[in-house]
Amino acid sequence: MEQINQKHTAILLHLSLIKDVGPTTALKLFKALYHDVYPDVMHVGWMDVIEHHASLPFEQLYDFTVTDFVKKAGLTEAFATQIAKGLADKAQLELELERIHNHDTRIISVFDAEYPEILKQIHAPPLILYCRGAALSNNVKRIGIVGSRKANDYARKVINNLIPGLVRHDWHIVSGGAHGADTMAHEAALAAGGVTVVVMGSGFLQPYPPANKNLFEHIVHNSGTVISPFSMLTPPEKGNFPARNRILSGLSLGCVVIQAAEKSGTLITGNCALEQGRQVFAVPGLIDDELSAGCHNLIKQGAKLVNSVNDILEEFGEYYPELAAQAPCKIPELVTPAQRLLESDPLLALLVVQPATLDELFEKTGMDVMLLQDRLFELQLEGKVQQNFVGMWELTSS
Repeated sequence: MEQINQKHTAILLHLSLIKDVGPTTALKLFKALYHDVYPDVMHVGWMDVIEHHASLPFEQLYDFTVTDFVKKAGLTEAFATQIAKGLADKAQLELELERIHNHDTRIISVFDAEYPEILKQIHAPPLILYCRGAALSNNVKRIGIVGSRKANDYARKVINNLIPGLVRHDWHIVSGGAHGADTMAHEAALAAGGVTVVVMGSGFLQPYPPANKNLFEHIVHNSGTVISPFSMLTPPEKGNFPARNRILSGLSLGCVVIQAAEKSGTLITGNCALEQGRQVFAVPGLIDDELSAGCHNLIKQGAKLVNSVNDILEEFGEYYPELAAQAPCKIPELVTPAQRLLESDPLLALLVVQPATLDELFEKTGMDVMLLQDRLFELQLEGKVQQNFVGMWELTSS
């Protein structure tokens, strides 16, 4: 059986190296083989192929003609020609196997025992995963933590609040290895003594972002795993990341979104999780912060609002009183930039209520009248206050 797995993994690797051949096309090819062996079976899905792959003649794909690919798999003639040429190019496969061997990498296919069962259950699971580091055990709990590349100190505070509690109760942290929230999540998991998994959006010989190369190595050497569905030399192209995000959410029991713009790759991960039937969590933020818009939209769609680590754990039947006793994630007050400005200046705070005369401001602030006039003049120069047509001081409309 092991020998069959190795042969079939090599064939899947070869197919994955051919341009535009992904899980959907591969399933069409495998259905053709499946119907040759089990002609009475009408509907064939990925789980059928995975269950019976040992009895399928995958080697026959190398003997298929362009006509076979068209008639048996329903491909266009142009695409069939492309696949036939790709399978005839054995040198491409040998070069990739050499790169894998020379760079401390292993590959697992959808047919291998190490391939996570939870990932097999998604629509069109990746044919091949390139891996470095620890094996992807099926007997662990994984949670995805994702957020914006522009994540700020608020995201870091939330991440540093949530992840230690998750790690303490044996949750592995999955993220995408990007700048911002992803990097924060991986670093927080390592700092807490936990295990973290990186799902890359490029090949191992084109790590992205390059600045995180040392972080990835640190993860590999601390019981973590770095994986990629892309061949060794694949650059970090924009189109790679939706596929990366599907795998990230597919590996996880749930996904926590921390800071996401209204249209962002982070939201793609959240939506993938929803489509895959995973639990989605979102951390709210300031209503005027563009990095809150995506999280708030997810909450509107049914994502669970997260204020503490127990908000996550209770969805999986866990609850720990000692975590409840910890300070929860501090969700900032929902204020506008104008309101934040007012908090820094009592004089502006008075004028936000209603316009006032100089005498009224003098009475309410208790400021020296000369200092009060000087301050009003400064605010007027800054464009924050103005005198209206009756001489009362008020905030500018801008």
